[in-house]
Amino acid sequence: MNSTIMSAVLAALSGLSLAVIGVTFRWGQSKNIVPLHISTAIGIAGAIFFAFKADFSTIGELPTFIYIIAIVNGLGQLLTMILTRVALRRGPLSPVWCAMNLTFLIVIVYSALFLSENISLLQYLALGSGIISVIFASSIETEKAESQVKSNWKDKLIYGIMLILILIGNSVIFVAIKDLGTRYIPGQNVTWLGAYTNNIYFIFYVVLALSNGIVAVSQKTKPTSIGYLIGLGALAGAGSICGMLLLSLCAQAPAAVVFTINGTIIILGGALSSVIFFKEKITRAWYGTIGFGLLAVILANMDKFI
Repeated sequence: MNSTIMSAVLAALSGLSLAVIGVTFRWGQSKNIVPLHISTAIGIAGAIFFAFKADFSTIGELPTFIYIIAIVNGLGQLLTMILTRVALRRGPLSPVWCAMNLTFLIVIVYSALFLSENISLLQYLALGSGIISVIFASSIETEKAESQVKSNWKDKLIYGIMLILILIGNSVIFVAIKDLGTRYIPGQNVTWLGAYTNNIYFIFYVVLALSNGIVAVSQKTKPTSIGYLIGLGALAGAGSICGMLLLSLCAQAPAAVVFTINGTIIILGGALSSVIFFKEKITRAWYGTIGFGLLAVILANMDKFI
């Protein structure tokens, strides 16, 4: 099989694996399993996995700022999970999942502001498309105490702000990877992420598990089924690890192919699953949310084809 085709298949499988995380958010609701439980499980699974790959003899070489970045990421994920729980009470999974996975838009802005990278016309269009996607998402009718009353403009505004904050919080990890992947170790021709990949990921996952786990325990939200919690947590953890591993296997392929397919499948996988498994309604706002979200993914990577 052609290597590019194989990379496209791996990117698609990676997207499906990561889309599983969104499905576990909705599945857990019926058993009082909140997103914080899922993110804690992902942190534990990732920490265990990278503990076997990390070189603990060199972990002391990491500077303080990497630990600070890990803490900021943990807080960003904490914000995302708390708001995701609130957003899922108000409306369907699709708009939340779409907003959560437009993280590349924040990375583009960060790279332009702090890494002096130029933003192309297509990337500007991608940013605009992402904003329109969130606007459509905030227009999806929300649920109010199980009534069928349409939300007013204040509800839509609050919902839209929540989606933006979810996007920002979930983007911290990708901004961190971008920063550490371009920040060179003083006196060496290698970046911090390139030299200490497994150690850094281990620290990030540990902080994720601790920060989200402590808050989850303090909230005293008890799942109605511990077995269900373990099962969903294992499923989300496996989806996270498999998704990242599959993505790493096709890292040498053209980024436009890999990241366009991966991002498209992640959004489509979560959105279609919400319709198929949870019977969420398909409305014009739903089409606008998903359509402009996918367009943002394609536009952000299109310049790599040119």
